[in-house]
Amino acid sequence: MLDGSVVLRLEPLSKGSPVIRLHVTLTRRSDEAARQRWNSRLAFPEYDWMRYLRVWDADHLWLWPNVPYLLRLHGTERVERYGGVDPGKGVDNDFAAVLIRKYDAAGTQESEDTRRAPLVSAEWHPLATNRVDKQSIVHTAQSDEFTLHPSAAGEARSGWAGVWLIYADFMGAGLPEGWPKAPEYAGGILAYFEVRWDWKAESGFATNLRQLAPPRSTGFAWERWVTRTRASSDSKSTAKVSDLPTGQARDPSER
Repeated sequence: MLDGSVVLRLEPLSKGSPVIRLHVTLTRRSDEAARQRWNSRLAFPEYDWMRYLRVWDADHLWLWPNVPYLLRLHGTERVERYGGVDPGKGVDNDFAAVLIRKYDAAGTQESEDTRRAPLVSAEWHPLATNRVDKQSIVHTAQSDEFTLHPSAAGEARSGWAGVWLIYADFMGAGLPEGWPKAPEYAGGILAYFEVRWDWKAESGFATNLRQLAPPRSTGFAWERWVTRTRASSDSKSTAKVSDLPTGQARDPSER
């Protein structure tokens, strides 16, 4: 129902390897056939509270959910057409999240940077404007941007990062054959990518990004993370989008 892409770029620093910037963009088709499909797939007439989410235009046509608010964990609940605590279940597990872990080249050892605290965020942004209300229609959402610091010169010259896109409530839908069965909250993995890097003396720094079937679950305690996030006065305070430990000095050339 959504088309997606992972956008990766390298930014050189004054010393060491470049910084890798990464974000995920998800887009919904915007033709009438797609609108009708979303209408039928998301009607859920068995849930009385769904009638409070459904918004109609002047021609009495159903307005589909805004994609950023369909995916995000944070935000004012039940205002921008979807998102927030489910009044039936009393929890908020209707969100998508991106989670990143770094490994050595062999994939046997996870980096200390992400073993204790993997990069994770469930914040999604409309591309054109942040001024979105109940009558706005937003078809594209972009995740927070993540920052990865590959090995510096003199350290291990190659490694990789696993990038998981999850949705936290599959509502009973099955997982693809062969995918990890460990639940991601009450949901599962939507897509998985690997970013590999290699520092070659003859050609400099090289990266490769590819989509694969996920070899493992995220191993992340989503429910505990959601509880901390919802209790925070700052919706971004529990997001971790850089692999630098808090307070560690940055390269002066890094923004």
